[in-house]
Formats: sequence, structure tokens, C-alpha cells
Amino acid sequence: MRRTSVLVLTACLAGLMLAVSGAFAFTGGGADDAASPRTAGGVDPAALATAGDLDATVAALQDRLRAQPLDARSWATLGIAYVEQARLTGDATYYPKAAGALRRSLRVQPDDNALALAGKAALSSARHDFAAALRQARAALRIDAYQVGALSIRVDALTELGRYRHALRALEQADRRRPSLQTFARYSYARELRGADRAAAVLLERALSSASTAADRAYLLTLRADLERKNGQLGASDRSLAEALRGDPDNVAAAASQARLAVARGDLARAERQWQSLVARAPLPEYVLQLAELLQATGDGPAARAQYAVLEATAQLARSNGVNTDVEIAAYEADHGSPSRAVRSARAAWSAAPSIAAADVLAWALHRSGRDEPALRYARIATRLGTENALSWIHRGSIEQSLGLSAAATHLRRGLAADPGLSPWQADRARQLLEAARR
Repeated sequence: MRRTSVLVLTACLAGLMLAVSGAFAFTGGGADDAASPRTAGGVDPAALATAGDLDATVAALQDRLRAQPLDARSWATLGIAYVEQARLTGDATYYPKAAGALRRSLRVQPDDNALALAGKAALSSARHDFAAALRQARAALRIDAYQVGALSIRVDALTELGRYRHALRALEQADRRRPSLQTFARYSYARELRGADRAAAVLLERALSSASTAADRAYLLTLRADLERKNGQLGASDRSLAEALRGDPDNVAAAASQARLAVARGDLARAERQWQSLVARAPLPEYVLQLAELLQATGDGPAARAQYAVLEATAQLARSNGVNTDVEIAAYEADHGSPSRAVRSARAAWSAAPSIAAADVLAWALHRSGRDEPALRYARIATRLGTENALSWIHRGSIEQSLGLSAAATHLRRGLAADPGLSPWQADRARQLLEAARR
């Protein structure tokens, strides 16, 4: 699921972030774990996959498959590991490797291979093909109704497709079948999407109480830190992130949250150093955009332009490896490029997955191209759940101000209050509009 300040570069890219976080949960068995297929030779790839070091896990699986090339479970686990490597590094070239491993698993075992189908669903979700992810998750569940990865991805895909009531029902079913940390985290996000941040925080605490690994705790602590920052609890957010990084020092989401926290505290020099460090090891478009806008806000135009060029190259690399970047490109082009290209990409995104995130970028692209009446319709769709997303409310307020509507100032203020860690460049523009609205 795309769970970031822009709900696009969320999911996730975040997001995605929920779809592939804890990817090795996919290796869990069904209703009766003893009945799940095991591998020959006394080695279970599922155990390897929870061993901690992902590179070592991949190497161990590759060694095993050289010796046992007909091990369908290991091929599926390797494919899922590649998806996780892509998430952690921002390197989209892992996706074709994942696709190849998953195809191999299904060639070896074309029937009753729920793990490989769940892996394909994870890959499709990571590539932002949520319709395919939903089909593949459902196919996995027809084989194994208790496949935890497929249960989770079905929820995520329905959410990203804008089918929020269906997503909640799927989440309730997942909770009945396989209650887990993953379901707690998704319940929390469901509440956050509906503007109930306090309820989301309570659910995160329940999830944390059941988290058993450092990686799981770091993931949940980072989500808690984001909520704390948005609610102005900057000290609490700092403590949550410190705990997350003690347990998982390489957690990129926690590092990104630290950079946003530095922005919230007004320490832009520190935020720049943190974004620079993060982009060097995980050049995800979201992170590159945050760095570029920060540089632009602090007056370093040449450095900002260099980062925008990196973002374009990164998006092109993602597309060449099968990732749908329509939402990301629309958001970037609307603010920093061609509004007409933004509209084309945003319409494609909305057609493929009519979520509140797609509605937001389409609204903003239309506004930037001078079409405020249709823009307002999509801005209202983007905010219809009451999600406390800073940019969505700022975009709506900006469009309303352009149309001379009295609600503009209220919605601009709501957007600015939603997250003190908002990109300084975006926040500065919103403040200028708010000041103009007061005159």
C-alpha cells in the first residue's frame, strides 16, 4: 500500500510498503502447516527467509537451487526475496529477476502453488499493477484460503484500486482466517485513511505488542513515529525512530521519517544531509523528490535541478523494469514539468486504479493546466474519506482559491496542519496562497 506523505510515492510506495513489507510472511503455511509442501533434503526455504540477512538468504537459496533445480518452493521464495530486495534498495532491476524466479516455480509446480501466486501478487503490487495483484492474490487464496501473504495483498490491492469498503471486508476476513501483525497494521491504516489517526495509533500499539522481530518492530515504530510527527509530538516521534533504528539500523523508511522529522523541527540542514544519505543508498522517486524540493526551497537551484534529473532517470528505469509510474510522474510533472504531460499520466493512473491518491494527482494536474472546475471534482473525491493528507488538502484549497471559493483558506490551513514534516517547498507555496487569501 502507498503509505507516505503523498500517498503515491507511498507505497508505496510504500506501497506498496505494506504489500511487500515482511515479505517472508508469504512462506507461512495454510490452515494446517504440517500439510504444506516441504522441500527435500531437510532445508525449508521459509526458515532461510526469516534468517535476517536478505543477501545471505538470497545466496543460500541460489546455492540450493543449483543443487535442487526442481524445488518449486525455493524458486517462489527466491522470487519474493527479490521483490523485498527491490523494496529495500530502490533498485527496480530486481523485479525481472523476481518474475523469472516465480515463473520457474510455476513451471516446476503449475498446480497448487499458492506461494508462487502470492509472490506474483507481491510483484504486481510492487510494480503498481493492482488489478493483476488482486487477480493473483485471489488465485492463491483459491488454493490456500489461509495464505497470509495473499490475504494481505488482496486488502492492499483493493485499497489501491479505490475499493475501500471491499478492502475493509477483505481485511476482516483476513483477520478471521489469520490474525497477525499484518492485519493489525492494515486495520491501523484503514483508520488513518478515514482520518481517525488516534484510532490508528491505538491499533499500532496493539500490533507492536505482538511484533516478535526487530524488522517488524522497526516497521511499526516508524508508522507510529509518522503519526506522532503529524500530531505534533516531535519528541515522541524522535524516540520511536531511535528505537526503530536500534533494532534495524538499515531501515530506509525509518531514515526517511527522520528526515521528515528534521523538517518538522526546522532543521533543514540536517534534513538535507539525511535525504542525501538516503538517496545515495535507496534512490526511490519519493526520496529524490523530497531532496530536490528541499534544495529548491533553500535556494540551491542547480542542485535541485540535478536531483530532478535523477528522478526522471529513476522513473525511466522503473518503467523499463515493468513499474507503472503514472502517479509519480503526474505529481512531478504537475509541479516541476509539463502540466499537459501531468494530465495524461494522471488520467491513465485514474483509469487503472481510481483511488484517492489518483484523484489527488488528477485534480492537481488539471488545476495546473488551467482546468479548475473538473479539478475541484477530483479534489473532493481525493478528500472524501477525511484522510489527513497534507498535500491533498493543500491541493483542494489551492483549487478552491483559484475558483474564488470561501472554503479555500480552511482547507489550506488543514493541509498545513496535517504534517509539519511536509516538503518545505510545498509548505511555502501553501503559506503564500493562504496569505493571499487573507488579503
